Amino acid sequence: MSAGAPDAATVLAWMSEHGEVLRALVADEQAGERELAPADDPTIRAHLRFAAVALTATAEGDLADRLDGFADELPGWFTESQPLYEDHLATGVGAIALEEHLQFGTRPGADPSLDAALHRRLRIGAWIRIFLVGLEGWLGPSEDGLADEALAAMGSRGRDLSRLILSFDMAAKAAARGAGGGAPVDLETQDEMGQAAAVQGHVRLMLEAVTEALTPAG
Repeated sequence: MSAGAPDAATVLAWMSEHGEVLRALVADEQAGERELAPADDPTIRAHLRFAAVALTATAEGDLADRLDGFADELPGWFTESQPLYEDHLATGVGAIALEEHLQFGTRPGADPSLDAALHRRLRIGAWIRIFLVGLEGWLGPSEDGLADEALAAMGSRGRDLSRLILSFDMAAKAAARGAGGGAPVDLETQDEMGQAAAVQGHVRLMLEAVTEALTPAG
């Protein structure tokens, strides 16, 4: 627990006011890459780097000092953690197959859109876990258990996550229709908006869990 932890609303407000920072981070992560989708790995990492910048910018006191530099070190940490990321994906493939069977009555390959959505969720979850482990290590022994606490909180809020993703998706599509004079949004753009909403929803839920974990009890 750390004095000086911002609440989630403060962090999210900062992020909404500094979209140019996110755009620069996305450009940095995508440098030299082919044209990427909104939920490809570099874009996910950019959103997490943006979250780190926002946490640092809105923290106060000792926590602000301790967070200083974390966002700058994240690219190196992400590179170092690539084997952990690959292990997470390998472990999750079996879980995805089981979920498709039990929840949807299908199997991998039968519904490509479902496969893509579940693998997207797996990749986002892998990078979030790596981010949280890195944050816990950066802050030191006083925050031992932070990653597990935040991940457990996120895991208990599946319905909240679904509502967040739907809210982001609906808002993006409404804005696109407004910008297009009410014309329907094409399917490819709708898919990209859905991918972006998935990343935004996961990162927002993570920030709510992290700020709660950092806030001293009482």
